[in-house]
Amino acid sequence: MIALTQFFEAGIGQLGLLAVFLCPMVFGGLTTYYCLKAQEPITEQVWKEWREDPKFQNQKVTTSINYND
Repeated sequence: MIALTQFFEAGIGQLGLLAVFLCPMVFGGLTTYYCLKAQEPITEQVWKEWREDPKFQNQKVTTSINYND
């Protein structure tokens, strides 16, 4: 019973371990969000240029590919 009490006791050591292991996930998520927000205008500009390109507009687009023909 003493072992269970010591294991589930929320001490500084366990909270510190929790913080250490959660930091990479939290900062990774923040970095991903920031990168996506920073990259979005550039992506939109590139796609806009592609959409306005006559070569891109005249491409033949098929709904499916049939390799048996």
